[in-house]
Amino acid sequence: MLGGQQRSTSKSAQRLVLAVLLALVALAAPLAFADDAPPPPPPPAAEPAASANPLATAADLLSDQAKTAYKEKKYAEAFGLFEKAYAVEARPAFIFNMAKCKEKLAEYAEAVNLLERYLQAYRTANGGLEPGDAADVNSQIRDLKRRAFEAQPEVSIQSSPPGAQVIEAGVTLGSTPLQTHMQPGRHKIVLKLDKHSDLDAEIEVPVSGKVAVVLSLKSSVRRGALAFGCNVRGAQIVVDGKVVAVTPFTGQIEVDPGQHQVTLTKANYLTRDLQVQVSENTLVTVRLLLKNTASGTTWRSYLGYPIGILGIASAVVGGVAAYAANQEYRGTPWFNQLVDYQNWGYRAGGGALGVGVALLVWDGLRDNILAEDVLAGGIADEGNAVTPLGAPKVGP
Repeated sequence: MLGGQQRSTSKSAQRLVLAVLLALVALAAPLAFADDAPPPPPPPAAEPAASANPLATAADLLSDQAKTAYKEKKYAEAFGLFEKAYAVEARPAFIFNMAKCKEKLAEYAEAVNLLERYLQAYRTANGGLEPGDAADVNSQIRDLKRRAFEAQPEVSIQSSPPGAQVIEAGVTLGSTPLQTHMQPGRHKIVLKLDKHSDLDAEIEVPVSGKVAVVLSLKSSVRRGALAFGCNVRGAQIVVDGKVVAVTPFTGQIEVDPGQHQVTLTKANYLTRDLQVQVSENTLVTVRLLLKNTASGTTWRSYLGYPIGILGIASAVVGGVAAYAANQEYRGTPWFNQLVDYQNWGYRAGGGALGVGVALLVWDGLRDNILAEDVLAGGIADEGNAVTPLGAPKVGP
């Protein structure tokens, strides 16, 4: 009994030990699986948990408020909120959003500055890499620069004479007449034109509206000029061997100060040459009369020759009568008659000869200008007139 009882007790003990072992195995299995399981993935770096980065949560909250204000077209308020968000956490995206607010407010120059700042901030934060939207941002910058330029007040700059370069701070803006845009305020410009002195000027540009200025440039070249008067049309005016005009000519020819050779010439007319001294900043008006060199016999000559011949004949008769009278005795009737013939011949002959010669001289000295060559309003006398350059010209 004891042996059987001992065997029974031993078996019960074995069963108890086995049960304990099985229980321990069952408890150990779950612990092994838990140790082998992978760790949960970390939260995205761009969106850290609020408990891990409270600043990011504050920046996101301000950004959400800014986006709401932007949708409600409260662009100034949206800009301020994006600016506060950037102050909390310096994200390049906040700078971009600030630029869009400035664009909506038509503050294009500031929008350009912010977009350029956005590109630089992104490069700094990403080791020099360009953002994916860099091409689009650069396109926006170019467009905003154009809009910023066109939004400035319009400025019109003209010069006398035109064609002058307009320069501001060493940058050439264009040539006059110039239509451009400038920022409000005082601008210092320089006008440059060949053969003219540089002109410094200041332009006050208003905040709005337009401004127009006309500036006069002073020539840096010593100048003089010649004008001409003549009695014949179609005469060539030659200055220093070069044909410069044809009469009638009411303008003036610019020349360097000094002596100049002036010639007026026309076919069948006597050529006239003259040396003219031109002083600085003076106008010399040259008046020359031309005479026809072609045959121009008129009634004066036709009448003058016979009268002259008659006068000579009368004088000869007077001379013959004087000779015959010297052969007679004084006081005789024939002597007295011969003396009368002598006196008549001398007097009539002298008078007729004088008239004939006068007619011939008259015909020879006249201009003999053909009717088709007569210049209406032409000069009647010769001479030079000197006046200051720019003053009214004296005579034709």
